[in-house]
Amino acid sequence: MKTVIIGLDGATFDIITPMVSAGRLPALARLMRTGASAPLRSTILPNSFPGWSSCTTGTSEGMHGIFSPFIKNTASYTVRAMSGRDIQTRHIWDFLSHQEGRSIVINVPTAYPPEPLRGQMITGMLTPGIASEFTYPPSLKQEILSVIPDYVIEPARNPDKRARLREFHRATEMHEMVTHHLMNQGEWDFLMVVFSVLDRAQHDFWADMDETHPRHDPRTPQEFRQFIHQTYEQLDSSISRLIEKLPADVRLLVVSDHGFCSELYEVRVNELLASAGLLAFKTPALRRSRAQWKSLKEKVSRRLMPQQSNGNVLDKKVTYGSAFLDEIDWNRTEAYFAQDKGVWVNLRGREREGCVAESRFDEVIEEARRVLLSLVSPYEGTQVFEKVMRREEAFRGAWSHRLPDLVMIPSSDNYVYNERPSYNESIVPADSTTGTHSRDGILIAWGKGISSDARFKTQPNLRDIAPTALASLGCPLTIDMDGRCLEEIFSELPDIQRRGSSYKQSGHQSDSQVYEANEEAAIKERLRALGYIE
Repeated sequence: MKTVIIGLDGATFDIITPMVSAGRLPALARLMRTGASAPLRSTILPNSFPGWSSCTTGTSEGMHGIFSPFIKNTASYTVRAMSGRDIQTRHIWDFLSHQEGRSIVINVPTAYPPEPLRGQMITGMLTPGIASEFTYPPSLKQEILSVIPDYVIEPARNPDKRARLREFHRATEMHEMVTHHLMNQGEWDFLMVVFSVLDRAQHDFWADMDETHPRHDPRTPQEFRQFIHQTYEQLDSSISRLIEKLPADVRLLVVSDHGFCSELYEVRVNELLASAGLLAFKTPALRRSRAQWKSLKEKVSRRLMPQQSNGNVLDKKVTYGSAFLDEIDWNRTEAYFAQDKGVWVNLRGREREGCVAESRFDEVIEEARRVLLSLVSPYEGTQVFEKVMRREEAFRGAWSHRLPDLVMIPSSDNYVYNERPSYNESIVPADSTTGTHSRDGILIAWGKGISSDARFKTQPNLRDIAPTALASLGCPLTIDMDGRCLEEIFSELPDIQRRGSSYKQSGHQSDSQVYEANEEAAIKERLRALGYIE
């Protein structure tokens, strides 16, 4: 049966439910009333990159090999930007192509570079720019640009907030326009479009909306206060128009890769590891002087520029980048937090300047875990990390080895953690984006054969979306796919068969060079503005 996935990057029931109750989201209200809905658990690190990878493949991080936007380079402390070629398991459209079905795939954040499929693809967030080859077939690019000459793959996030509002609004219009255009081109079996602007709006305008946020400015104009809700309303209207074009025998899944909430505190993990003696800096005296300068600069900033307290990330350009690497004395460092969002042991023979013998690996891992679990917030008096997991606890699959030695789950989604230096402070008030990802996104299922009284045995997970879509399409699942078909949503259970493997026939083990140096730099700047990299 024809199946559609509409992705709303970062959508949360925390905002949708009150808006539905107020009558402001009629399309989503209809889908929820006549279909099935539930919170959708995200990946261990709730973000778009493992999230959409899991959603479209039906596999978890250890299988598809993605934990964050970045992949640690072999025998190096540096990272590189991931691309779609780093995803080691097959997508819904790959399976459907094998069954001779036709797909339309639009703006999926992890799809660049476009790969051959039976159908059409326009890539999303990881695309370097409009000059890139961002479509399949390649000829589709000129067709799209002839229909929408000013087509935007990803908004540039104008520093002028009013201009940014218009830019975000226009990007959603374009993604809707191109979806209608491709739907009119001929028959299709599977359609997936991701509207990504909601994520950007919530990162940038959360404190404007939330009067309880520490960085809320009571002088904020109404247009900024209302923008997040207006974005939900715009998306609701887009969904309504898309539903009008769908045939009667269709199933629709509306999903988000994670939810959203206030970003309140940052954990500077390398500072914490240093305080426990697991990491050493080269110049402690220099760091003390930097701390004094930082304190003075903040006092002047608060006195002279209070209007910047609204948390506009583009007014607070992050200058740290990967400079934290240069501050570390690797000969005396046993564990460190990397830009791929996990803790690594500085293991001899694996790392370029590794100093930890294999025989001490477990000792260092357990000490780092103890330090992380013992961290208590000075602001709330609570344990910061709910869980700290070793690689073998967190991941399973052939590509687990590419992922960090330790990963963390905060007790509260309001805490984010990063590699930024803070000069002896382990926890500081957040000063970049004002909204951040939370672990529960949304799932709404609707259409022919979807039960309106579904009761889920276990909470749906992002990796359950692909097997559910494949079952709806009549495609077999694989033997090793670790997502499950959400059987509860169907009034009549589909005939589910399993055969073959989710893994691609050839994996890309090496540090593949998909991007030119200038393209990777542009992508890193975009991700830095979103708070993925510091």
